[in-house]
This record gives sequence, structure tokens and C-alpha cells, in this order.
Amino acid sequence: MTAYVNGLIRQGFGITGLVEPEPGEKLLRTVAGMNDELRRPMMLIVSAVKER
Repeated sequence: MTAYVNGLIRQGFGITGLVEPEPGEKLLRTVAGMNDELRRPMMLIVSAVKER
């Protein structure tokens, strides 16, 4: 995550949002091993705006 965020900052972007979605409660109950997905983000969503 550091490489992505710092890369955007170095290129003149301002971070306006950051989200690490987690599996829903139903998935956690019904899909084997899904609880293990809580120890790291499944995906990362970054919102950024060019400032310079």
C-alpha cells in the first residue's frame, strides 16, 4: 500500500479517499476460509486528484 500511495503523492496527486472493503457478513458465515481474508485487504480503492 505504501508504494501505491507514495507513488501518487510523488506524482503530484492529493489523496481524497482510501477504502479497504471487507467481505460481507454472509460471506464470512458461508464461504470456507473467508474469515482469513480479514487479516489483509482483498482490495484497495484510492481516490486522488492531480494538484500540480
